[in-house]
Amino acid sequence: MSARRVVATGLGAVTAFGRGIDAYWKALLRGDSAARPIERFDSTPYRSRLGAEVPPSLYADAELRRACGDPAEDSAFFMALAADEALRAARVGPKFSDEDRVGCALGMLCAGAAEQMAIARDYLGGGPRPSAGLVTAARPGYQLSFLVERHNLTGPSGLISTACASSTDAIGHAFDMIRLGACDAALAGGGDVLAESIHGGFNSMFAITVSSAKPFDRERDGFFIGEGAGALYLETLESALSRGAEILAEVLGYGLSNTAHHLTATSEDGAGEALAMRRALEEAGVPPEAVDYVNTHGTATRYNDATEIRAVEAVFGARAPRILANSNKAAIGHCMGASGALEAVATILALKTGLVPPTPGTRGDAEGLNMDLVKGEPRRASIRTAISQSFGFGGACSCVALRRWDGES
Repeated sequence: MSARRVVATGLGAVTAFGRGIDAYWKALLRGDSAARPIERFDSTPYRSRLGAEVPPSLYADAELRRACGDPAEDSAFFMALAADEALRAARVGPKFSDEDRVGCALGMLCAGAAEQMAIARDYLGGGPRPSAGLVTAARPGYQLSFLVERHNLTGPSGLISTACASSTDAIGHAFDMIRLGACDAALAGGGDVLAESIHGGFNSMFAITVSSAKPFDRERDGFFIGEGAGALYLETLESALSRGAEILAEVLGYGLSNTAHHLTATSEDGAGEALAMRRALEEAGVPPEAVDYVNTHGTATRYNDATEIRAVEAVFGARAPRILANSNKAAIGHCMGASGALEAVATILALKTGLVPPTPGTRGDAEGLNMDLVKGEPRRASIRTAISQSFGFGGACSCVALRRWDGES
């Protein structure tokens, strides 16, 4: 069986800017930053108090909150909201039949962390035995089990946790399942939460900014953690054309690698990161000179940005300074396992609209910077091919290649 073409026909998002693609995209184009002092837990003991929390107004959907468990697990709740939007936009579901061959691939890193901390506090403090609902919500796989049951996604499914590359890998996994015929469509993406244990951990590593996230800036001092979810409905090109769906972009290729270098540090020369980018382009059949835009990992940490600069130079060489680039993390925060999905959503919107959002808070003067970093104002450009890349702890590197849909047969 020959490989099938895969397209995106539905998108959904939940971010600190609110519910929905429209709120997310407008805030990105304005160059807003969602960084605020954290309110959900007492952040005063930590070096930095900054985070990007989903606004309380989103929790007004009491029925869905109850459906997400007792107590409700936030990453499943965020993902349910994003998935509902993506399925509505694609004009499918919300409940599929057993014959629909729809799969599901989700990525997460911190899901269940708040519930795990609650169980630990009760245990260490001699409190009551945790409820069955709390134990269920603390399971890392809860988000996936909730989504597949909610939408009857009886195709192949999987939960991926490759640190900050998790939901980029989920998109790549869904792409592979559809392309190779394991299913005809898939819900892909992931949700993640801002939990105290994660905030505390990154503070101890001096990775959280005490001012603002400034990707690719000489004075960068880290990121702030965000939360939310990104969802994509992917299907075969044949399916999308046959039902007259609006095609938002084509997924061309997926590449992954491992730096095999260090548990938490990026590789010094960028070789492992560059390898994932090259593999995505090779599978896509796209030469590096055809890439117009890179949605960077862009964490604004001292070492990650330097590594990414070297990786981009290794892949694109002398053409790198002409490639448009930005980082969404300066706007919505580093959404951990959900970051890759939210960045892929933004990349598709940039391809569709011809607008590349600016990177807030940066002067773009990092040493050796070799990309045309968009800052200040959105940039209007004719971009046809783009990559969205994610790098995570444990050396995980992943990249998806995407192309604007021009109505070709």
